[in-house]
Amino acid sequence: MNKKTVSKLMVAGLALLLAGCGTQEASKSQDSGNTASSSSLLATKSSEKMSADNLSPQQSVSLVAAYAGNKYGNDWASMTKNAEKQGLKVNLYPTSKYKLSDNGQGVAYDVTAGGKSTGLVYTINNDDVNIYQNVKAGKTSNKLATVSKQDMVKYVNDKGQAKLVGNLAKNAQVVDKRAESAGTSSNVDTTSHQYGREGKVTVPAEMQGTWYSADYDSNSTITFGKNTITNDGSTSYIYKQNSSFLEGDQNMNQSVQDATKDWVSGNFVDLHGLHFLNIRGWCQTAGDGSSFAVHTETINGKQVKVLVAAGGAGFWTEGVYYQNKAMAQQQADKKFDDLHYMDDDD
Repeated sequence: MNKKTVSKLMVAGLALLLAGCGTQEASKSQDSGNTASSSSLLATKSSEKMSADNLSPQQSVSLVAAYAGNKYGNDWASMTKNAEKQGLKVNLYPTSKYKLSDNGQGVAYDVTAGGKSTGLVYTINNDDVNIYQNVKAGKTSNKLATVSKQDMVKYVNDKGQAKLVGNLAKNAQVVDKRAESAGTSSNVDTTSHQYGREGKVTVPAEMQGTWYSADYDSNSTITFGKNTITNDGSTSYIYKQNSSFLEGDQNMNQSVQDATKDWVSGNFVDLHGLHFLNIRGWCQTAGDGSSFAVHTETINGKQVKVLVAAGGAGFWTEGVYYQNKAMAQQQADKKFDDLHYMDDDD
């Protein structure tokens, strides 16, 4: 996104632009002795292959489970094998629930078989995944390793475990529990219609997950949950807003702004052939907010799912996000013929 967009979002109380690239590292002392041999793989080898591109949230969590289960064995292996029967369920919590050595973007992915936690957690730094085991609330936990999604995909392909990822993804669930875990800033009753709130806005499934952009010489990341948007470790909850809320003066009250600082309003707009989710600050009375839509573009001869970020009254394209940062770097500042840019109206 460009600097103009960042300015708008700051005024609106939204921080939708992430900066920084994750660094890849490994905890060699933990890796040694835990790496699975070909004779101890979790699933029978197959010739099936997978790609790091266009991974759904279910595929992403299944990739981590299959990789860690094969690579590190022990609890990760037991959980992954059980998940084939009971179903993989990943609960999202704020990292403040734990004491992790690397909080990533502020979201802790608690990976379970059927929902019962066994202390298997990971966090995400851009395109890198920090993997933990034996995690307990309130106790310090050091990561096993940090590995990129591309390297995990290469590993499962080399080990013939891509089919296992696909099998896990079929029944995988990703459940966002951050709201019920963290509550709201002023203990506002989350079941009431206080401050104009009329219920959660469900983010389209194809939009959920982490997206990367390198447009305008700025590495940025945005993550959508089922009804959340996360930036730089800060999560905002997306709700429907009663149109009468902004008509009075209550939105200018500081206590109201403090109570709703983690809320944003969301609604859907169909324009330029795209289905946009428009997001605005809860007490925002000026500006057009930021809008996002999932679209498909042909890149290097392949159909690739992208996230279009638009702004302004004309819903002009201001940035394009991809599902991995390598492609984001490759496609930096790329303009697509079928998207609507501000200079198209000149």
